[in-house]
Amino acid sequence: MTSNPALKLDPVTDPKFDALTLRAVVIGLVMVLAVNFWISTTEYLIHASRMQLSFFPLALFAVFLLIVITNGLIRLNWPRHALRESELITILAMGFVGAVVPTSGITGFLLGIISGVYYFATPENQWATYLHPNMPTWAVPSNEHNAMTWFYEGLPAGQQPPYSTWFYPIFWWVLIILALCTVLFSIAVILRRQWVQNERLIFPLASVGATVTQASPGLIMPDSFRGHLFWGGFCVGFGAISWNILNYFWPIVPKLPITGQWVVFAKGFPRINTRINFLTAGFAYFANLNVLFSIVIFFIIFFWFENGIINRVGYAIPRKPTNFSAETEVTAWQGFGALTVLVLWNLWTARDHIKAVFLKAFGSGDADDSDELLTYRTAVFGLFGGLAILCGFFMQLGMQGKLVALLIPALIINYLSMARIVAETGLAYMRTTLAEQYAALYTIGTRNLTPTSLSGISLTYGFVCQGKGTFMSPLMHVARLADLIKNHRRRLVPALIAVIFFGLIADFFHTIHLGYQTGAFNFNAWPFSSAGRFAYNLTVTQMRSPFDTSWERLAVFGVGAAAMSILTFLHYRFTWWPFHPIAFPIAFSWNTQLTFFSILVVWAFKATLLRIGGVTLYRKWQPAFLGILVGYVTAVTLSFIVDAIWFPGQGHGVHNY
Repeated sequence: MTSNPALKLDPVTDPKFDALTLRAVVIGLVMVLAVNFWISTTEYLIHASRMQLSFFPLALFAVFLLIVITNGLIRLNWPRHALRESELITILAMGFVGAVVPTSGITGFLLGIISGVYYFATPENQWATYLHPNMPTWAVPSNEHNAMTWFYEGLPAGQQPPYSTWFYPIFWWVLIILALCTVLFSIAVILRRQWVQNERLIFPLASVGATVTQASPGLIMPDSFRGHLFWGGFCVGFGAISWNILNYFWPIVPKLPITGQWVVFAKGFPRINTRINFLTAGFAYFANLNVLFSIVIFFIIFFWFENGIINRVGYAIPRKPTNFSAETEVTAWQGFGALTVLVLWNLWTARDHIKAVFLKAFGSGDADDSDELLTYRTAVFGLFGGLAILCGFFMQLGMQGKLVALLIPALIINYLSMARIVAETGLAYMRTTLAEQYAALYTIGTRNLTPTSLSGISLTYGFVCQGKGTFMSPLMHVARLADLIKNHRRRLVPALIAVIFFGLIADFFHTIHLGYQTGAFNFNAWPFSSAGRFAYNLTVTQMRSPFDTSWERLAVFGVGAAAMSILTFLHYRFTWWPFHPIAFPIAFSWNTQLTFFSILVVWAFKATLLRIGGVTLYRKWQPAFLGILVGYVTAVTLSFIVDAIWFPGQGHGVHNY
């Protein structure tokens, strides 16, 4: 059980949280389309901040704040027409899911993978020999009539965009994404009661979002926006970025060094970034203190010190993938072993609840599913049906059954572990340590796989999407937020389907249109410039130099799994044990290297507050960190506006990891 005196989402009976309405769904859908348009335009054209890297995308946060404040004005002047809190919760829930779609969320990665296999082929890389004969024509757009060449280089004058080339591949990929969402949403429904009611996870991201919706009659701003601590925090988050905006126009103005730098403390030891990340700091304040402490200690011991010693003695695992995984192969596989135990342990502790769900689904149980977004029967059969479609799709790509049998469990482990970590810790940035494709390939060995299998799995790198687990974490947060909707909460399900479907279609079209308009290679976005080339070059290398099962990697995986098992046992067996096991896999993530300094500062500050004034002082300071979040989001939005007006195409990336 995780307990924490942070912002909480408790079941409510307040009539203000009454029902899900059609106007809320329409506003939510329009908001998502606007957010996705903003994210894609910013990243591909303006080249300003990347607005979608975190689990609470900054663009979503900004637009949702605008809706809340606008609703406050309406409530003040025309109270009968103002949105109720349940409607704002509905809009936020739709935003959590819909904002996953653009750029590196899914559409950018997927388009970058499937569009590059013909365009980037050269005699030197030998893709035509090793990959093209195995590529399913229904899953990959062809380069006939220069369709992909024009997409990457821009449409010649007088030519029409060949949109028809994309129709069938996009059609099939949208269907498989919907099947994947069915699996993930079914898992979210099955586990919601266990995570929310039995274990009482705190969901800091959802808590902050829900807090913003709460306002007293007659007030424009939310209740949490009042007080000097909130506005003091706002000035911190807003002031640092807005001051640096002056440097855009007058370089003589000194910039505040909030971007930090990479620091190496000892030869051979990993570098650490000193960046002050306000989004990380703001959400981390609401996390459990011993989780923050454990992240700090485990990062120092198991990542920094361990890798430093390994480097000093000269040990390394060869064939290190350079993307889609953690810093080193030891780190990647050790972390994946820990994530596997994390998921298996959580499923084991939920075994009684899961058993009750399955009994209810098959008609012999009495578990109450009246407060769930789906009936347990629908969730269980949705899970099985979605998995069957995924298996069939992957096999149609050419993958052998044994490869699919490892790929899908590894995918679910990555996705579910990311959702668990975010729900329990509130970390705004997190990515898995090892892509599921690597886990499957090095376990089986490419020598034991056909060229068609290897070509097929190369297309699935489109689902890596920064290692965040795509829709899994947002759907778990939606299941939690739905508790705040008193009546007709199951109406949220078709709303989610609509926001995913229309979000995908709109962003696929928008991205393809921008490609023909300006040239996707000019996006300066990694999914289009490098992701496909990396994935396919890696696959060709695996074909030309096949390898057997990597027992060395599996041994490191076992070490990580064993260490995680011991830490989990100590945590649940001894009340005096100070370290939380969930921090162990977090320590190996690439994002932790980037956010460690921010986590360290927040932990030290929060620990000091609790020591001086206890829980009372900690709660008193909550508005300050909410203010930091709101101020930071406002400042980044201001920076985008400045870039869009005065520096289009040469924007300033003030928001990153």
